[in-house]
Amino acid sequence: MNELQRLEVRSLRVFEAVAAEGSVSQAAIKLGVTQSAVSQAIAQIEEILGTKVLDRSRRPMKLTPTGIALRRNAHSVVDEMDRLLAQVREADLANRPEVRIGMIDSYAATVGPAVVKDAIKKGNQVLLWSGLAYSHAQALLQRQLDIIITSDPMEDMDKLVRRPLFTEPFLMVLPAGRRDQFAQSDLHDIAREFPLVRFSTRSHYGALTERYLRRCGISAKRHLEIDSSDVVLAMVAADLGWAITSPLVLLQSRAYLGDVQVLPIPGPALTRTVYQISRAGEYAETAEYFYQTSRRVLDTTVFAEIRALLPEVGATLHLN
Repeated sequence: MNELQRLEVRSLRVFEAVAAEGSVSQAAIKLGVTQSAVSQAIAQIEEILGTKVLDRSRRPMKLTPTGIALRRNAHSVVDEMDRLLAQVREADLANRPEVRIGMIDSYAATVGPAVVKDAIKKGNQVLLWSGLAYSHAQALLQRQLDIIITSDPMEDMDKLVRRPLFTEPFLMVLPAGRRDQFAQSDLHDIAREFPLVRFSTRSHYGALTERYLRRCGISAKRHLEIDSSDVVLAMVAADLGWAITSPLVLLQSRAYLGDVQVLPIPGPALTRTVYQISRAGEYAETAEYFYQTSRRVLDTTVFAEIRALLPEVGATLHLN
């Protein structure tokens, strides 16, 4: 075998880094490896070539004439191998089935990016829908989606796998300037004196809060009814009404937190549980992967972000 054929692309990549940085230690930092690994790669190259590629007697170290010649050609070899690997991975990805997942807006905006990024790193193709839970439920039943993240447990449907992710409390949100006005008020007073900015009753979220208000005997006059969590908080921040919302929605709409006052609901507690739901007997391994990844992101990142913004609220959050 020709001695040059024994050169590994990994070693050439290490050599390129040393040549560019002028230092074994800096090359190791750049590549995220140990100095010993860098030194071993250079030693392998020098053993195969039978000569030195680095002049270590000088500071900073310089390339020998052999090293200069090697560097001229090493770059093209490494680039060609990178292109080959990219083409192979692309071909493999094209043959993998697409995972179709639906997420309610607040989840898609807060937990979704990290979960989807991790899934893509693992070689999955992901089609993501965000929006109302009702449309996701219908899409799951009609096989347009494979997995959904929703606050609607779809309890009246058979042959579904329901995995609870976490439970969060509902909260009251007022414009920042109204805090003193309603400091001693109960829900009946607030609903009578100030309009409610509603989440759409077409959503499970909106329907849940409407049922809660009815149980409390509160009939809030119709004012604004909105599909988007961000827009609800924007309307409250603009002093157009008050709203009932949740920590995840507040995290999604954190840009408005300086203009609103977040308070516990002055009445019976209201919570919601967010579930991952998939069809029984289908995509079991993929569903388990997304479930565990979601729990990790929630526990290590999202809950911590909520605690930093709203310490008392964040302390109540937990995984199921």
